[in-house]
Amino acid sequence: MDFLFSAKAFIFDLDGTLIDSVEAHIRSWINSFRLAAGVDIPSSMLEPLIGLSGEDIVRKILGKQGVEIYGVIRRLKDRFFLKELREGRVPPFPSAHKLLKLLVKSGFKVGIATSTPTYMATHILDFLGFLDYIDAYVCGDDVARGKPNPDIFDEAFCRLRVSPQEGVVVGDTLYDVVPAHRLGATAVLVNGHGPWRPRYSTLEDLTSEVVKVISEGVA
Repeated sequence: MDFLFSAKAFIFDLDGTLIDSVEAHIRSWINSFRLAAGVDIPSSMLEPLIGLSGEDIVRKILGKQGVEIYGVIRRLKDRFFLKELREGRVPPFPSAHKLLKLLVKSGFKVGIATSTPTYMATHILDFLGFLDYIDAYVCGDDVARGKPNPDIFDEAFCRLRVSPQEGVVVGDTLYDVVPAHRLGATAVLVNGHGPWRPRYSTLEDLTSEVVKVISEGVA
């Protein structure tokens, strides 16, 4: 973990990285597609798409004609997801708060880069108690091009006033890793969402190693 000694900032993806939300997103999309478009979409088709913008997900599932009813699908999906959140089915991963708190205490800047729209992300971050640890967050509606384009991470580094070469991107899919590499940032894959082999099996594994390295550095 040599990158820890040269890094000035960490930028985290949200869904599937800091919070255990992938299944809740899949259920919410399935219900919204059923109500708005009258189609039953298998979870296996949706899982590899989680991390993309909502509009890109709808386009890949329904084609160009689906984009015409994206607004309706989006509103339904958000309502279903907020219900999942309120009922406790979107918990933070174990050690998520511990890791962010440790990074802030150690002098790192912390950002979030999520495809989730701002009005949803703000509520989620506040509801789950993350806002106190975040210096900046960039959402899907803040940039013209969503993941896997690097725009959302580039904007996050700009808001943190840190160059990508001095930053670390932590995510759970290649939609995070690929754009991080394009910007010259260090990319760390966690939690193993989708078919990709993670660098750390869980966020807790990453937290444990960060704790160890920082402790040894202080000692």
